[in-house]
Amino acid sequence: MVSKRSLAAYLVILMFCVSAIPTATAYKGYQLSRGPVDNFTLTNQDNEQMNLTDFRGDVIVVAFIFTKCPDVCPIITQLLRSVNEELGSEYQEHVSIISITVDPGYDTPEQLKQYSEMQGADWPHLTGELDYLEEIWSSFGLVVKKNVLAAHLGEINGHQSADSTVVFVNQTGVATELMNTPTAWSTTKFAAHEGGWELNYSVHSEYGTMLNGINGVDAPSDYSWYWKLMTYNTTASSWQDSMVGVDSVEHPDSDNVAWVASTANESLLNTPSADNSSVSVVFPDNTTISQEINHFNGWHLTSSAFDGAGISFSSPDSQWGHYLESVDGQSPAADNNSWWWELHQWNESSTSWEASSVGMDSINNPNHLAWAPNYTDDAAIPAPGAYVESGDPVCNGHGWEMGSGANKHCMCDEGYEWPEDSMLSCVIADVEEEYYVGHSTTTLILDTQRKPVIAWTGDSWNVQEFIGDLESLVQNEGLVEVESSGIAGFGIIASIAAISIAAIRIGRKQVD
Repeated sequence: MVSKRSLAAYLVILMFCVSAIPTATAYKGYQLSRGPVDNFTLTNQDNEQMNLTDFRGDVIVVAFIFTKCPDVCPIITQLLRSVNEELGSEYQEHVSIISITVDPGYDTPEQLKQYSEMQGADWPHLTGELDYLEEIWSSFGLVVKKNVLAAHLGEINGHQSADSTVVFVNQTGVATELMNTPTAWSTTKFAAHEGGWELNYSVHSEYGTMLNGINGVDAPSDYSWYWKLMTYNTTASSWQDSMVGVDSVEHPDSDNVAWVASTANESLLNTPSADNSSVSVVFPDNTTISQEINHFNGWHLTSSAFDGAGISFSSPDSQWGHYLESVDGQSPAADNNSWWWELHQWNESSTSWEASSVGMDSINNPNHLAWAPNYTDDAAIPAPGAYVESGDPVCNGHGWEMGSGANKHCMCDEGYEWPEDSMLSCVIADVEEEYYVGHSTTTLILDTQRKPVIAWTGDSWNVQEFIGDLESLVQNEGLVEVESSGIAGFGIIASIAAISIAAIRIGRKQVD
């Protein structure tokens, strides 16, 4: 029979054991129960082979992206960049981030290099052969659909080859055709001009255009409030905070935007018109103004084309209307105004460029314009659609073009795809080799045994909550030691008590 003293000793020892058992962690993301993913070897953006075991012993964050993705993927990449920068140093050494493409036909190491540098994402971006990647996607449980990508890109950009364009010829004679892709900053400028608003803004070398004030109401230097950019989501029929800067919001999200003082009541924003683009403003005192854009002239097209292509330019307003002062750092003033930027219009009848006899503000609803140094021969300016070989229909008659300049490519009709050597043609798809791109936007967190433990879906998750899950998993894997969250010193007290009582019992037995 167990004595009372023995029972007390056993209870204290049990308390000590229980205090040493880690409690289960409630993650903010979706908790998974899966086996480890298969090991793999892929090529990173520096053309180096990388194996999943290269990250042995680390908690691994795995994102799936494709570089032609215009919205979701860059947002996820920037969220992960914030995670990487804000994660504490003691955790950073135990966490690795990798991005895997779901579009290997396009995402070469060189393409991934350009994407990662543009996004400021210095972690591995991986690609490989299609057949091999399909096995990897399957191992992660990823569903990849090409038809989703085509619709995804088309819905975001919404432009076809018949849309308005601007052909830009620089000082050295290099020509680039730019599409009418207004950004939220374009829309803001147009509304301010039409409504007679005064804008106070600056252009940062890294962060782009920063709006500081509207009609003399400037955000304070102590950041007690700031001008917040919002866009109207037509699908959800609601205003939403923009996840990117004003220069990065493109059509159709740039059609209707709002600037709201961060301390103001954003519910004062009205539903915008479906007919015209507009900009709404809510001031700190909750007064509001709104302006629809009712006109479209050569200045609007020029601004939209340069803004959408990310080309810096200056187009001041004067008593004679807007004029082109400089483009991409090239200014006549730097050459003692020995030349100037000349505006051209496309003559559909003669199928040729003609120097415009009026300023860009006087050209209403333009279709195709060109800007070139005045010493440029009109015949040397490429015709609209010059990136398609002469005599050939756009995309071989089986699609439409999207993008500008070096980024121009075909959006092929169903059943057609790009050939291996060109993105400006559409050929009959090889059904046996057809694969699907466009993916469920899921970011996974793997433990040190390569088991997916946590999943974060979509592109609107909270960085701090994601970091919290990472830190919890790193702690649970024993990579970082932390103090117990229980009663302070309970483990130590229980240990001493258990050892003391055990010693007493041993001594008692020896006496007996």
